[in-house]
This record gives sequence, structure tokens and C-alpha cells, in this order.
Amino acid sequence: MQAFLTLGKYLTLGFWALPLLALFGSLPGEWNQHMLWAGVFVFFAHLGELIMVQGKLRAHDKAGIMDAVMVILVGFFYWLPIFQQEKS
Repeated sequence: MQAFLTLGKYLTLGFWALPLLALFGSLPGEWNQHMLWAGVFVFFAHLGELIMVQGKLRAHDKAGIMDAVMVILVGFFYWLPIFQQEKS
């Protein structure tokens, strides 16, 4: 399970490179616009995710700025291990 979460973190961070490249116009054709919209969609999805899990993160003393940034960047790949430690 840990390998899956680590791979997910790296793949999600790798995804963010595409909207950044699109922001500078480095992608061919209409890919710039598609990747920008994909980045906006994922950003707002992770922002909603942060709003939903903020209370549980606060209960685990993980409610700092860097924790919020990590949830926005990698989503549940960040907070899932924190909540699984609670069950152990």
C-alpha cells in the first residue's frame, strides 16, 4: 500500500508539470488550453477535498500551511496515510 501511495504522489506531482508547461505555451497546438483547464479542474477538486478533510487533519495536528499545500498538490495520497495511522 505504501508503494501505491508513493507512486501516486509522484505521478500527481508530475501531472502538475503539464499545466505549468502549458502556462508558458510549451505544448503543441490546443494542448496548452486543455492542460490549463485540466489543471484548473484538479486544483478546485483538491481545494474541495481540503475543505472536506480539514477537520480531520486538524484533529491529527496536521492543519498547517504546508499540510494544506500538500493536499492541494497530491490530494488523498497525502492525507490517507495520516488517517490510516489512526486505525492502527
